[in-house]
Amino acid sequence: MYKVLLVSVGHFFDSTAEIPSIFKRAGCTVDIFCSEKSWLKSNKFHDNWIEASEEEESFKYELADYVKKNSDKYNWILLLDEFTLKLMNNFIGDDPFLFEKLLPITKIENREVLSSKIGMSKACSRYNITTPRFINYTEDINLDYIAENLHFPILLKEDFSFSGLGIQYCANINEFQSCLDKVLNRKNLVLQEFIEGEDIGVEALFYEGQLVSYNCATILSYMGGKFSFTTRRTYYQDAALAKELKKLGESFGISGFGSIQYIYHKERNLFYLIETDLRSNSWMPYSKFMKKDMSEGIKQIMSGKIIGDFPETTPLKERIEIAIFDRDIRRCMKNKDLKGFLRWAVNYKGYWKFIPFYDTKLFNRIFTKLYKDLFKIKY
Repeated sequence: MYKVLLVSVGHFFDSTAEIPSIFKRAGCTVDIFCSEKSWLKSNKFHDNWIEASEEEESFKYELADYVKKNSDKYNWILLLDEFTLKLMNNFIGDDPFLFEKLLPITKIENREVLSSKIGMSKACSRYNITTPRFINYTEDINLDYIAENLHFPILLKEDFSFSGLGIQYCANINEFQSCLDKVLNRKNLVLQEFIEGEDIGVEALFYEGQLVSYNCATILSYMGGKFSFTTRRTYYQDAALAKELKKLGESFGISGFGSIQYIYHKERNLFYLIETDLRSNSWMPYSKFMKKDMSEGIKQIMSGKIIGDFPETTPLKERIEIAIFDRDIRRCMKNKDLKGFLRWAVNYKGYWKFIPFYDTKLFNRIFTKLYKDLFKIKY
């Protein structure tokens, strides 16, 4: 039996909740390593729970010790969120055993891409991957240097940030100082050209540098502004984008999940890589409704026979609209979007199938969260 260990520190990452279901659909035995309150524990799809501390300092030692004592127990160990990746990447140092067991890349020289925007940008330059022009801001850089090297508008991106947090949009050089004043952490701050085009969200699965499965999507709804997380998407397949993903996987040596963002510039016919987060996200379990179910990709990995065959662009009529229930309901609540509520009320395009009635444990936690959000009750 193929056995996996899924890992998450803390209890804030609801994106981990349904990840065990992907592996169960593939026929895996699923153990989870997390705290009592973790969203990773809020499902019926895991077989064994290994209790871990919520406190990061204790967690990293507990995980390292557990992995070393159970090195032959698991076929695959995956760290599912940004904080866990950053925590363990910093902790394991040059330990080759823990690097191989825990981190989702096979090339140790590329570990800077893990939870680091400047690291990702540098790696893209190294492998000639198309990405917006950028510079690493320091206090020594003056406005003339920025204006000479970047075309405005630009984005100011804190090195470790997610879900649209830590990003400032700067329209022109005259606004730069006011935008910079809003930045909370300037260490390894990235200044990146803002590319106008179509936002494309991608969920991908890689194994030892090889692209196994992917789904890409246009964005229908954001929780807040353009840089916030998304609540509704339309999914499809694109052969040109698959080539970009193959190159990305091979270059970085990715082995695990990828939550990836591109912007497609139609006039230049270029896909600009914007973000590469090598962890799970909330959309991945919904692949069971998409063209490519990630559980089928996991079956390929289990069998040792990765097909690596990707179809031409899906015809428009085969595009699939998907919404994440709790996210989209919260967006409707926040924006007083009556049309959005109506979509859920009338089962628009079969939306009801996205409500987790299939898992009472998860269903109860989601509705508790929605109730607290509605009445602004502290967690």
